Amino acid sequence: CSAEQADIIVSLRPFSSPADVRKKLGKRKGITARIFDDYVDILEGYAKVDTLLARCEAVGKELLETVGVWGDTSGSVVGSTAGSRAGSVAPETKQTGPPAKAREALQEQPTSLQNLSLKDYQLYGLSWLYLLYSKGLSCILADEMGGFLILMFHTGLGKTIQVIAFYALLKQKGIHGRHLVVVPSSTLENWLREFRRFAPSLNVQSYYGSQAERQMRRAELRPEDADWDVLITTYNLAQGAEADRKFFSKKLEFNTCIFDEGHVLKNYQSQRYQHLMQIKVPWRLMLTGTPLQNNLQELVSLLNFLLPKYFAEAQESLRAIFKVKADASTSFLSRERVSRAKTMMTPFVLRRRKDQVLRDLPKKTERVEYCSLSHTQTEIYRDALKRSRRELEAVLEEDQPAKTKTRSSKISQTKQTGDTSTNVLMDLRKAALHPMLFRKRFTDAKLKLMAKDCLKEPEFAESRYDYVVEDMSVMSDAELQVFCEKYKSVHKHKLHDKSWLDSGKVDTLLKLIAEYRSQGRRILVFSQFVQVLNILQHVLDKEGIRYLVLTGSTAVDVRQSLVDEFSEENDIPVFLLSTKAGGMGINLTAASVVVLFDQDFNPHNDRQAADRAYRIGQKRDVDIIKFISRGTIEEDIYRLGQTKLALDVAVAGGEEGTQEGEEGKIEKLMKATLIGALRKKLATDGDDGVIAGTTRLVDSDAEEVFIKEEENVLNSI
Repeated sequence: CSAEQADIIVSLRPFSSPADVRKKLGKRKGITARIFDDYVDILEGYAKVDTLLARCEAVGKELLETVGVWGDTSGSVVGSTAGSRAGSVAPETKQTGPPAKAREALQEQPTSLQNLSLKDYQLYGLSWLYLLYSKGLSCILADEMGGFLILMFHTGLGKTIQVIAFYALLKQKGIHGRHLVVVPSSTLENWLREFRRFAPSLNVQSYYGSQAERQMRRAELRPEDADWDVLITTYNLAQGAEADRKFFSKKLEFNTCIFDEGHVLKNYQSQRYQHLMQIKVPWRLMLTGTPLQNNLQELVSLLNFLLPKYFAEAQESLRAIFKVKADASTSFLSRERVSRAKTMMTPFVLRRRKDQVLRDLPKKTERVEYCSLSHTQTEIYRDALKRSRRELEAVLEEDQPAKTKTRSSKISQTKQTGDTSTNVLMDLRKAALHPMLFRKRFTDAKLKLMAKDCLKEPEFAESRYDYVVEDMSVMSDAELQVFCEKYKSVHKHKLHDKSWLDSGKVDTLLKLIAEYRSQGRRILVFSQFVQVLNILQHVLDKEGIRYLVLTGSTAVDVRQSLVDEFSEENDIPVFLLSTKAGGMGINLTAASVVVLFDQDFNPHNDRQAADRAYRIGQKRDVDIIKFISRGTIEEDIYRLGQTKLALDVAVAGGEEGTQEGEEGKIEKLMKATLIGALRKKLATDGDDGVIAGTTRLVDSDAEEVFIKEEENVLNSI
């Protein structure tokens, strides 16, 4: 409750009974009996949680006694040197079920593994997985994560390898059963290839394709056919059509199930979560390369997904305890919640970082490359600022007096304000990237001529002139340029090829490509915007530079072949990738330079993308280069992102990690900070006062407000 409500409760004392409390609270304005009922629920929840914690502590004590004799927790096995190669495990007697004990750490890797020598930290992780499997404890195998999630390995330390080794170990020990691996579409082919390469003795099948192809696969993978060991499918199919879902949840029985990029299961209310929970399996393992951080609500969801027999009964109580936001006045309660969560997680925690286990990993250097706007960009940025002033003023003018606002009008206004803010920021971001993301050179008069000419094309023979003009009017210069290049009738209207180069970032990129190519180095270029990648394709075509491109629209069965082609063809210097589709789950160590052409509001997503090159197998030093258009809103986004990274470390007690569950909140907070700062600058300095190169939007006051709000978000978990 609020401080005011607490004062009211104190003033109503004494209370003779729970009924008296409810009666007095129900009669007083500004407070209701609901507060007392919530308090009772929380107390009852604490009792359930205490029982759960006692159970977790008992399990943790038993596990720690076992792990304690293995060696230190930096990843080295007793009697070996961290990071060295491991040997092989001698075959053991066949078993028909999970082992009764797994008290000794593995000293050698499974004999069936080929083309692979496990490092000691990987062998240690394999021992840990086998120990938890032997005890029926599902778990999470994760890259470096802030806070307190489970078996933590930094991005690029070989989670896939350890999973393959784990399945090879189970088969070698005679533990029978079929296993399911659920992966993002972009990584399915890589999983299949890695199994074939490192564990060819395992019979691994895939489940994907068209509806007809999947129907055929269901017949081929019939339940009575026990010849295969591992089945790999995608999230979209495992949670998709009813026939697919029933196949996994009712037709087949699995011994274990692996969920790659398991952080996508953090929302217990999502259809994905609910559908995948229907897959009945004794043991689950989540893999993730995304920092899952200290979000306690999502932690409850993940734990319930992994170990429903432990957490299902207490999950509502856990949510009740963990849902209350923390501020300065409730910092003790915040610490108490985190302390309880850490106690709860103790049986499942093993932390690994690159600097702990990979002493020989090359150096990684990060830097910012400031790019000057071209003349055209400066004009467009100025126009965007003018539009921003008009749009923001229009929203403010439509505000109703607070007393006359209805709930529906407030909701409508909030949505309108949010939409306006998004449009304003997007226009400014686009202007900082490339002028051809707008329609400036293709004037209305030119569009009318183009529409008339394109009606000569067979494809447009039955089209209406006014509809064609209307469709063209919402296209960008880049899209219209491609249109002119595609159709001969409008070819005469196309812009000069130099238009593709009219961007400070493009100019900088071409110079860097030339510099790094002369050194024999190859480059990954990430952008959040597919339109930007389309422009860069035209730029590279005009410059005669070979490249590959991977976006969300790239077919599943093509993605891995593109990765393979880039890895094998040394004369392809550039790989263009969308941050979302190419930012996780793939290995691109053939490149040693990463260019982040634009920024995500969550800086951890950019780090995740950069780690496609900085991982196991990288032999060269890696350069991470962030492009920032000087004097634009990008500088402010970058500054707020750096502030967020620093706060994450501080709040997490020295651990890095983004608040994955709070990503939407953080993006809204950053947007609100930027819009507030923009509105203030426009009001005090006018358009010219905030144009590129003159001043920054986010001053110390705005940054201080952002820090305070960000701390509230991080402490409310």
